[in-house]
Amino acid sequence: MRFSSKLRRASITASAAVIAMAGLLAPPASASESSAINASSDVASSYIDGLGRPTDYTVGKVNEFASQPWVPDDVENMLRAGASFFAGSGDELGGPELPDDAPRFTQFYWPTVSSNCIGAGMHSTASALVVPGPAENIAPAPKAGQATFVFTALGTPPAAERQGGMDVYWFNVNNLRSGVTPLDNNGINKTGPATLSGVANTGSGTVIAVVNGSVRTETNNCSFAPTAALFNVR
Repeated sequence: MRFSSKLRRASITASAAVIAMAGLLAPPASASESSAINASSDVASSYIDGLGRPTDYTVGKVNEFASQPWVPDDVENMLRAGASFFAGSGDELGGPELPDDAPRFTQFYWPTVSSNCIGAGMHSTASALVVPGPAENIAPAPKAGQATFVFTALGTPPAAERQGGMDVYWFNVNNLRSGVTPLDNNGINKTGPATLSGVANTGSGTVIAVVNGSVRTETNNCSFAPTAALFNVR
């Protein structure tokens, strides 16, 4: 089977990001690094915060990985865009504000970029998150044993009414359930940016998820490389 150049680039990007994140799971190499990130007995807390977002140390490591001479230019650009997104040093300053009554959620490990999504030379950085149930104030609202995925393409106009190009592939490592959840326009951010969501019957346990595909806005069809998350469902 011949892979399209778009799919090949997406696969390379996803692989590079996975390698980068895997490299982050090793403890800091020196005492000075440990001091810089306030290392504790829970090493994992050095790399992600309570919402599953990369810490400053993680952002630095992603940039360090992107600087390697063998990393392709398009992968380097996407990784740096993701690092800037989480560091708040880009135009989007880490994503949209969260309401005070926002439900408990986990953010996907790295954001993803769609070139020329907003217009010629204007790229969109997207952020994905998952809300384990039971929860309210999100559409569709997940019940116990369910999880709602939300994907937002920042800087874009509203999502088109008809979608069908963005899916979440998930696997529950405890009950061995798996599935593919399509993301649709469920009325979130009606004036933009384009936001898609969908609910999955994962059952309780630890779930691995990968989101991949395209978002249809009122003006364009934007393809995004994969991003992944690991979360728990009650």
